[in-house]
Amino acid sequence: MQDRTLKRIFILAGIALILWVLYLLKPVVLPFVGAFLVAYLFSPLVDKLHKIGLPRWLSISAVFIGIGVVITLAFWYLVPLVWEQLMYAKNSIPSGIHWANYKFLPWLSDSFNLVPMELDVDQISAAIMEYVQTNYSADSIQAMIAKLAQSGLNFIQIGGTVVLIPIIAFYFLLDWDRMLDSFRRLIPRRYEEQTLVIVKECHSVLGAFVKGQFLVMVLLGVVYAMGLQLIGLEVGLIIGMVAGLCSIIPYLGFAVGIIAAVIASLFQFGIDWMQLLLVGVVFMIGQAVEGYILQPFLLGDKIGLSPVAVVFAVLAGAQLGGILGMLIALPVAAVIVVLLRHAREFYENSPMYSTSTYVVQDSSAGSITIETDQVDVDIELKNQAVKAQQASENSSKIDQIDHKEL
Repeated sequence: MQDRTLKRIFILAGIALILWVLYLLKPVVLPFVGAFLVAYLFSPLVDKLHKIGLPRWLSISAVFIGIGVVITLAFWYLVPLVWEQLMYAKNSIPSGIHWANYKFLPWLSDSFNLVPMELDVDQISAAIMEYVQTNYSADSIQAMIAKLAQSGLNFIQIGGTVVLIPIIAFYFLLDWDRMLDSFRRLIPRRYEEQTLVIVKECHSVLGAFVKGQFLVMVLLGVVYAMGLQLIGLEVGLIIGMVAGLCSIIPYLGFAVGIIAAVIASLFQFGIDWMQLLLVGVVFMIGQAVEGYILQPFLLGDKIGLSPVAVVFAVLAGAQLGGILGMLIALPVAAVIVVLLRHAREFYENSPMYSTSTYVVQDSSAGSITIETDQVDVDIELKNQAVKAQQASENSSKIDQIDHKEL
Protein backbone atom coordinates (compact mmCIF):
# COMPACT_ATOMS: atom_id res chain seq x y z
CA MET A 1 0.00 0.00 0.00
CA GLN A 2 2.79 2.39 0.89
CA ASP A 3 4.68 1.54 -2.29
CA ARG A 4 1.59 2.25 -4.36
CA THR A 5 1.10 5.63 -2.68
CA LEU A 6 4.74 6.59 -3.29
CA LYS A 7 4.40 5.51 -6.91
CA ARG A 8 1.37 7.75 -7.40
CA ILE A 9 3.17 10.66 -5.75
CA PHE A 10 6.14 10.24 -8.10
CA ILE A 11 3.82 10.07 -11.12
CA LEU A 12 2.00 13.27 -10.10
CA ALA A 13 5.33 15.00 -9.44
CA GLY A 14 6.57 13.94 -12.88
CA ILE A 15 3.43 15.28 -14.56
CA ALA A 16 3.75 18.58 -12.66
CA LEU A 17 7.41 18.86 -13.70
CA ILE A 18 6.54 18.24 -17.36
CA LEU A 19 3.78 20.88 -17.26
CA TRP A 20 6.14 23.38 -15.63
CA VAL A 21 8.80 22.81 -18.30
CA LEU A 22 6.17 23.20 -21.03
CA TYR A 23 5.07 26.48 -19.46
CA LEU A 24 8.65 27.75 -19.50
CA LEU A 25 8.91 26.72 -23.16
CA LYS A 26 5.59 28.36 -24.03
CA PRO A 27 6.92 30.39 -27.02
CA VAL A 28 8.30 27.18 -28.50
CA VAL A 29 5.35 24.96 -27.60
CA LEU A 30 2.57 27.27 -28.87
CA PRO A 31 3.32 26.73 -32.60
CA PHE A 32 3.18 22.97 -32.07
CA VAL A 33 -0.11 23.25 -30.16
CA GLY A 34 -1.56 25.43 -32.92
CA ALA A 35 -0.30 23.02 -35.58
CA PHE A 36 -1.84 20.07 -33.73
CA LEU A 37 -5.22 21.86 -33.60
CA VAL A 38 -5.01 22.63 -37.35
CA ALA A 39 -4.14 19.01 -38.08
CA TYR A 40 -7.02 17.84 -35.87
CA LEU A 41 -9.50 20.11 -37.69
CA PHE A 42 -8.53 19.04 -41.21
CA SER A 43 -7.62 15.39 -40.64
CA PRO A 44 -11.15 14.14 -41.60
CA LEU A 45 -10.94 15.92 -44.97
CA VAL A 46 -7.43 14.58 -45.57
CA ASP A 47 -8.62 11.05 -44.72
CA LYS A 48 -11.49 11.30 -47.21
CA LEU A 49 -9.15 12.39 -50.00
CA HIS A 50 -6.71 9.64 -49.06
CA LYS A 51 -9.47 6.99 -49.21
CA ILE A 52 -10.35 7.87 -52.82
CA GLY A 53 -6.82 6.95 -53.89
CA LEU A 54 -4.68 10.08 -53.50
CA PRO A 55 -1.32 9.75 -51.72
CA ARG A 56 -1.43 11.20 -48.25
CA TRP A 57 1.07 13.97 -48.99
CA LEU A 58 -0.95 14.97 -52.05
CA SER A 59 -4.19 14.96 -50.02
CA ILE A 60 -2.65 17.27 -47.44
CA SER A 61 -1.28 19.57 -50.15
CA ALA A 62 -4.68 19.72 -51.87
CA VAL A 63 -6.40 20.66 -48.59
CA PHE A 64 -3.88 23.41 -47.81
CA ILE A 65 -4.00 24.76 -51.37
CA GLY A 66 -7.81 24.79 -51.26
CA ILE A 67 -7.78 26.70 -47.97
CA GLY A 68 -5.32 29.22 -49.42
CA VAL A 69 -7.45 29.72 -52.55
CA VAL A 70 -10.63 30.26 -50.50
CA ILE A 71 -8.92 32.79 -48.22
CA THR A 72 -7.40 34.62 -51.21
CA LEU A 73 -10.74 34.85 -53.05
CA ALA A 74 -12.47 36.05 -49.88
CA PHE A 75 -9.91 38.80 -49.38
CA TRP A 76 -9.99 39.66 -53.09
CA TYR A 77 -13.73 40.21 -52.95
CA LEU A 78 -14.20 41.60 -49.45
CA VAL A 79 -11.23 43.97 -49.06
CA PRO A 80 -12.47 46.48 -51.72
CA LEU A 81 -15.98 46.45 -50.21
CA VAL A 82 -14.66 46.93 -46.69
CA TRP A 83 -12.28 49.68 -47.85
CA GLU A 84 -15.13 51.49 -49.61
CA GLN A 85 -17.25 51.42 -46.47
CA LEU A 86 -14.33 52.56 -44.31
CA MET A 87 -13.78 55.53 -46.64
CA TYR A 88 -17.49 56.33 -46.40
CA ALA A 89 -17.25 56.20 -42.61
CA LYS A 90 -14.20 58.50 -42.69
CA ASN A 91 -15.94 61.03 -44.96
CA SER A 92 -19.02 60.92 -42.72
CA ILE A 93 -17.13 62.11 -39.63
CA PRO A 94 -17.57 65.90 -40.35
CA SER A 95 -21.28 65.50 -41.05
CA GLY A 96 -21.58 63.34 -37.96
CA ILE A 97 -19.96 66.01 -35.79
CA HIS A 98 -22.26 68.63 -37.36
CA TRP A 99 -25.29 66.45 -36.60
CA ALA A 100 -24.11 65.91 -33.01
CA ASN A 101 -23.61 69.66 -32.45
CA TYR A 102 -26.87 70.88 -34.00
CA LYS A 103 -29.31 67.99 -33.44
CA PHE A 104 -28.27 65.34 -30.95
CA LEU A 105 -26.65 67.48 -28.21
CA PRO A 106 -29.42 70.14 -28.25
CA TRP A 107 -32.06 67.38 -28.07
CA LEU A 108 -30.14 65.76 -25.19
CA SER A 109 -29.82 69.01 -23.24
CA ASP A 110 -33.50 69.94 -23.78
CA SER A 111 -34.80 66.49 -22.87
CA PHE A 112 -32.77 66.06 -19.66
CA ASN A 113 -32.22 69.75 -18.67
CA LEU A 114 -28.45 69.53 -19.17
CA VAL A 115 -25.94 72.33 -19.75
CA PRO A 116 -25.65 72.93 -23.53
CA MET A 117 -22.37 71.87 -25.11
CA GLU A 118 -20.91 71.21 -28.53
CA LEU A 119 -18.01 69.34 -30.08
CA ASP A 120 -15.18 71.61 -31.30
CA VAL A 121 -12.74 69.71 -33.52
CA ASP A 122 -9.99 72.32 -33.18
CA GLN A 123 -10.35 72.39 -29.41
CA ILE A 124 -10.25 68.58 -29.22
CA SER A 125 -7.11 68.47 -31.41
CA ALA A 126 -5.42 71.16 -29.29
CA ALA A 127 -6.27 69.29 -26.08
CA ILE A 128 -4.81 66.06 -27.48
CA MET A 129 -1.59 67.80 -28.56
CA GLU A 130 -1.27 69.52 -25.19
CA TYR A 131 -1.72 66.21 -23.39
CA VAL A 132 0.94 64.56 -25.56
CA GLN A 133 3.43 67.41 -25.03
CA THR A 134 2.81 67.47 -21.27
CA ASN A 135 2.90 63.77 -20.53
CA TYR A 136 5.42 62.54 -23.08
CA SER A 137 8.88 64.02 -22.66
CA ALA A 138 12.01 63.05 -24.61
CA ASP A 139 12.60 60.11 -22.29
CA SER A 140 9.01 59.02 -22.71
CA ILE A 141 9.37 59.25 -26.48
CA GLN A 142 12.49 57.09 -26.34
CA ALA A 143 10.64 54.58 -24.19
CA MET A 144 7.76 54.65 -26.66
CA ILE A 145 10.15 54.03 -29.55
CA ALA A 146 11.66 51.12 -27.63
CA LYS A 147 8.17 49.72 -27.05
CA LEU A 148 7.36 50.13 -30.73
CA ALA A 149 10.58 48.33 -31.64
CA GLN A 150 9.71 45.54 -29.22
CA SER A 151 6.22 45.43 -30.70
CA GLY A 152 7.80 45.13 -34.13
CA LEU A 153 9.89 42.20 -32.95
CA ASN A 154 6.81 40.62 -31.43
CA PHE A 155 4.98 41.14 -34.71
CA ILE A 156 7.82 39.43 -36.59
CA GLN A 157 7.70 36.58 -34.08
CA ILE A 158 3.94 36.25 -34.56
CA GLY A 159 4.44 36.27 -38.33
CA GLY A 160 7.04 33.54 -38.02
CA THR A 161 4.68 31.49 -35.87
CA VAL A 162 1.89 31.89 -38.43
CA VAL A 163 4.22 30.66 -41.18
CA LEU A 164 5.55 27.82 -39.02
CA ILE A 165 2.15 26.41 -38.00
CA PRO A 166 1.12 25.12 -41.48
CA ILE A 167 4.53 23.48 -41.96
CA ILE A 168 4.33 21.63 -38.64
CA ALA A 169 0.67 20.78 -39.31
CA PHE A 170 1.70 19.22 -42.64
CA TYR A 171 4.07 16.79 -40.91
CA PHE A 172 1.52 16.09 -38.16
CA LEU A 173 -1.04 15.13 -40.82
CA LEU A 174 1.52 13.04 -42.68
CA ASP A 175 2.05 10.80 -39.62
CA TRP A 176 -1.39 11.35 -38.06
CA ASP A 177 -2.48 7.71 -37.74
CA ARG A 178 0.87 6.56 -36.39
CA MET A 179 0.94 9.44 -33.89
CA LEU A 180 -2.56 8.59 -32.62
CA ASP A 181 -1.57 4.94 -32.32
CA SER A 182 1.47 5.96 -30.26
CA PHE A 183 -0.80 7.93 -27.92
CA ARG A 184 -3.16 4.95 -27.63
CA ARG A 185 -0.33 2.61 -26.68
CA LEU A 186 0.51 4.87 -23.73
CA ILE A 187 -2.86 4.09 -22.14
CA PRO A 188 -2.77 1.27 -19.54
CA ARG A 189 -4.45 -1.84 -20.95
CA ARG A 190 -7.13 -2.14 -18.27
CA TYR A 191 -8.23 1.48 -18.85
CA GLU A 192 -7.89 1.46 -22.64
CA GLU A 193 -11.48 0.61 -23.59
CA GLN A 194 -13.09 3.16 -21.27
CA THR A 195 -10.54 5.83 -22.19
CA LEU A 196 -11.18 5.35 -25.91
CA VAL A 197 -14.94 5.68 -25.32
CA ILE A 198 -14.39 8.99 -23.53
CA VAL A 199 -12.00 10.22 -26.24
CA LYS A 200 -14.53 9.36 -28.97
CA GLU A 201 -17.26 11.30 -27.16
CA CYS A 202 -14.97 14.31 -26.72
CA HIS A 203 -14.05 14.10 -30.41
CA SER A 204 -17.73 14.01 -31.38
CA VAL A 205 -18.52 17.04 -29.21
CA LEU A 206 -15.55 19.06 -30.49
CA GLY A 207 -16.26 18.17 -34.12
CA ALA A 208 -19.91 19.18 -33.78
CA PHE A 209 -18.97 22.45 -32.11
CA VAL A 210 -16.25 23.46 -34.60
CA LYS A 211 -18.23 22.67 -37.74
CA GLY A 212 -21.53 23.93 -36.38
CA GLN A 213 -20.21 27.13 -34.82
CA PHE A 214 -18.24 28.04 -37.94
CA LEU A 215 -21.33 27.69 -40.13
CA VAL A 216 -23.43 29.60 -37.59
CA MET A 217 -20.84 32.39 -37.60
CA VAL A 218 -20.78 32.68 -41.40
CA LEU A 219 -24.53 32.44 -41.94
CA LEU A 220 -25.31 34.83 -39.10
CA GLY A 221 -22.89 37.36 -40.57
CA VAL A 222 -24.68 37.05 -43.91
CA VAL A 223 -28.08 37.59 -42.23
CA TYR A 224 -26.87 40.68 -40.35
CA ALA A 225 -25.10 42.17 -43.40
CA MET A 226 -28.05 41.63 -45.77
CA GLY A 227 -30.55 42.98 -43.24
CA LEU A 228 -28.56 46.14 -42.53
CA GLN A 229 -27.99 46.75 -46.23
CA LEU A 230 -31.71 46.32 -46.95
CA ILE A 231 -32.69 48.99 -44.40
CA GLY A 232 -30.30 51.43 -46.10
CA LEU A 233 -27.35 51.47 -43.69
CA GLU A 234 -24.28 52.40 -45.74
CA VAL A 235 -21.80 50.56 -43.52
CA GLY A 236 -24.12 47.60 -43.00
CA LEU A 237 -21.82 45.13 -44.75
CA ILE A 238 -18.82 45.69 -42.51
CA ILE A 239 -20.98 45.79 -39.35
CA GLY A 240 -22.65 42.52 -40.33
CA MET A 241 -19.29 40.86 -41.02
CA VAL A 242 -17.85 42.01 -37.69
CA ALA A 243 -20.99 40.88 -35.84
CA GLY A 244 -20.79 37.48 -37.55
CA LEU A 245 -17.12 37.03 -36.65
CA CYS A 246 -17.76 38.08 -33.05
CA SER A 247 -20.63 35.59 -32.77
CA ILE A 248 -18.06 32.82 -32.36
CA ILE A 249 -18.22 34.04 -28.74
CA PRO A 250 -21.87 33.68 -27.61
CA TYR A 251 -23.82 36.94 -27.29
CA LEU A 252 -20.78 39.06 -28.21
CA GLY A 253 -21.72 39.31 -31.90
CA PHE A 254 -25.20 40.55 -31.08
CA ALA A 255 -23.91 43.13 -28.59
CA VAL A 256 -21.13 44.48 -30.83
CA GLY A 257 -23.31 44.49 -33.93
CA ILE A 258 -26.34 46.29 -32.51
CA ILE A 259 -24.24 48.96 -30.75
CA ALA A 260 -22.24 49.66 -33.93
CA ALA A 261 -25.39 49.67 -36.07
CA VAL A 262 -27.19 52.11 -33.75
CA ILE A 263 -24.20 54.50 -33.79
CA ALA A 264 -23.92 54.26 -37.59
CA SER A 265 -27.66 54.84 -37.97
CA LEU A 266 -27.50 57.95 -35.76
CA PHE A 267 -24.63 59.35 -37.83
CA GLN A 268 -26.37 58.60 -41.13
CA PHE A 269 -30.06 59.30 -40.40
CA GLY A 270 -30.00 61.32 -37.19
CA ILE A 271 -32.56 60.59 -34.49
CA ASP A 272 -34.89 58.58 -36.71
CA TRP A 273 -36.87 56.27 -34.45
CA MET A 274 -38.19 54.21 -37.34
CA GLN A 275 -34.65 53.56 -38.56
CA LEU A 276 -33.51 52.59 -35.05
CA LEU A 277 -36.53 50.26 -34.82
CA LEU A 278 -35.51 48.64 -38.11
CA VAL A 279 -32.00 48.10 -36.75
CA GLY A 280 -33.48 46.37 -33.72
CA VAL A 281 -35.74 44.26 -35.95
CA VAL A 282 -32.74 43.10 -38.02
CA PHE A 283 -30.86 41.90 -34.96
CA MET A 284 -33.98 40.33 -33.43
CA ILE A 285 -34.48 38.38 -36.66
CA GLY A 286 -30.81 37.37 -36.55
CA GLN A 287 -31.18 36.09 -33.00
CA ALA A 288 -34.36 34.19 -33.93
CA VAL A 289 -32.63 32.60 -36.94
CA GLU A 290 -29.67 31.62 -34.76
CA GLY A 291 -31.74 30.25 -31.88
CA TYR A 292 -34.49 28.42 -33.78
CA ILE A 293 -32.85 27.41 -37.08
CA LEU A 294 -29.05 27.51 -37.14
CA GLN A 295 -28.14 26.14 -33.72
CA PRO A 296 -30.76 23.34 -33.60
CA PHE A 297 -29.86 22.07 -37.08
CA LEU A 298 -26.10 22.68 -37.05
CA LEU A 299 -25.22 22.17 -33.39
CA GLY A 300 -28.17 20.24 -31.96
CA ASP A 301 -27.82 19.11 -28.35
CA LYS A 302 -24.32 17.65 -28.70
CA ILE A 303 -22.72 20.47 -26.76
CA GLY A 304 -24.95 19.82 -23.76
CA LEU A 305 -24.62 23.27 -22.15
CA SER A 306 -27.48 25.35 -20.80
CA PRO A 307 -27.52 29.14 -21.41
CA VAL A 308 -26.43 29.74 -17.80
CA ALA A 309 -23.48 27.36 -18.26
CA VAL A 310 -22.57 29.11 -21.54
CA VAL A 311 -22.47 32.53 -19.87
CA PHE A 312 -20.45 31.16 -16.95
CA ALA A 313 -17.97 29.42 -19.29
CA VAL A 314 -17.44 32.56 -21.38
CA LEU A 315 -16.91 34.79 -18.32
CA ALA A 316 -14.56 32.24 -16.74
CA GLY A 317 -12.60 31.97 -19.99
CA ALA A 318 -12.33 35.76 -20.21
CA GLN A 319 -11.05 35.93 -16.64
CA LEU A 320 -8.48 33.17 -17.11
CA GLY A 321 -7.29 33.71 -20.68
CA GLY A 322 -8.68 36.98 -22.06
CA ILE A 323 -9.90 36.86 -25.67
CA LEU A 324 -8.25 33.48 -26.29
CA GLY A 325 -9.93 32.12 -23.17
CA MET A 326 -13.33 33.32 -24.42
CA LEU A 327 -12.71 31.63 -27.78
CA ILE A 328 -11.91 28.22 -26.31
CA ALA A 329 -14.31 28.46 -23.35
CA LEU A 330 -17.22 26.58 -24.94
CA PRO A 331 -15.31 23.60 -26.43
CA VAL A 332 -13.36 23.20 -23.19
CA ALA A 333 -16.60 23.38 -21.18
CA ALA A 334 -18.22 20.78 -23.46
CA VAL A 335 -15.28 18.40 -22.93
CA ILE A 336 -15.47 18.98 -19.16
CA VAL A 337 -19.17 18.07 -19.27
CA VAL A 338 -18.30 14.75 -20.99
CA LEU A 339 -15.62 14.01 -18.39
CA LEU A 340 -17.95 14.86 -15.50
CA ARG A 341 -20.67 12.62 -16.92
CA HIS A 342 -18.30 9.66 -17.07
CA ALA A 343 -16.97 10.47 -13.60
CA ARG A 344 -20.55 10.36 -12.28
CA GLU A 345 -21.17 7.00 -13.98
CA PHE A 346 -17.96 5.61 -12.48
CA TYR A 347 -19.03 6.82 -9.04
CA GLU A 348 -22.51 5.32 -9.39
CA ASN A 349 -21.00 1.95 -10.34
CA SER A 350 -18.54 1.98 -7.46
CA PRO A 351 -19.04 0.21 -4.11
CA MET A 352 -19.01 3.64 -2.45
CA TYR A 353 -22.36 4.45 -4.09
CA SER A 354 -24.16 1.08 -4.35
CA THR A 355 -25.61 -0.92 -1.44
CA SER A 356 -23.88 -4.08 -0.23
CA THR A 357 -25.46 -7.53 -0.21
CA TYR A 358 -24.43 -10.38 2.08
CA VAL A 359 -25.08 -14.02 1.25
CA VAL A 360 -24.82 -16.37 4.27
CA GLN A 361 -24.79 -20.08 3.39
CA ASP A 362 -25.42 -22.43 6.32
CA SER A 363 -24.42 -25.95 5.22
CA SER A 364 -25.70 -27.68 8.37
CA ALA A 365 -29.21 -26.28 8.13
CA GLY A 366 -29.41 -26.45 4.32
CA SER A 367 -30.44 -22.79 3.97
CA ILE A 368 -29.21 -19.57 2.40
CA THR A 369 -29.78 -16.13 3.95
CA ILE A 370 -29.62 -12.96 1.80
CA GLU A 371 -29.24 -9.69 3.68
CA THR A 372 -29.30 -6.18 2.20
CA ASP A 373 -30.07 -2.73 3.57
CA GLN A 374 -33.71 -3.13 2.48
CA VAL A 375 -34.54 -6.88 2.70
CA ASP A 376 -33.70 -10.01 4.69
CA VAL A 377 -34.61 -13.27 2.90
CA ASP A 378 -34.16 -16.90 4.10
CA ILE A 379 -34.08 -19.65 1.45
CA GLU A 380 -34.44 -23.32 2.46
CA LEU A 381 -32.91 -25.94 0.18
CA LYS A 382 -35.36 -28.81 -0.62
CA ASN A 383 -32.93 -31.09 -2.44
CA GLN A 384 -31.92 -33.75 0.14
CA ALA A 385 -28.85 -34.73 -1.84
CA VAL A 386 -27.67 -31.19 -1.68
CA LYS A 387 -28.39 -31.09 2.06
CA ALA A 388 -26.39 -34.25 2.61
CA GLN A 389 -23.50 -32.88 0.65
CA GLN A 390 -23.60 -29.62 2.55
CA ALA A 391 -23.79 -31.41 5.87
CA SER A 392 -20.32 -32.79 5.22
CA GLU A 393 -18.90 -29.31 5.23
CA ASN A 394 -17.65 -27.99 8.54
CA SER A 395 -17.82 -24.25 8.08
CA SER A 396 -20.12 -21.65 6.65
CA LYS A 397 -18.98 -19.19 4.02
CA ILE A 398 -19.80 -15.52 3.88
CA ASP A 399 -19.40 -13.75 0.60
CA GLN A 400 -19.89 -10.08 0.03
CA ILE A 401 -20.90 -9.24 -3.48
CA ASP A 402 -21.91 -6.09 -5.23
CA HIS A 403 -25.59 -5.28 -5.43
CA LYS A 404 -25.52 -5.12 -9.22
CA GLU A 405 -24.16 -8.68 -9.59
CA LEU A 406 -27.27 -10.29 -8.09
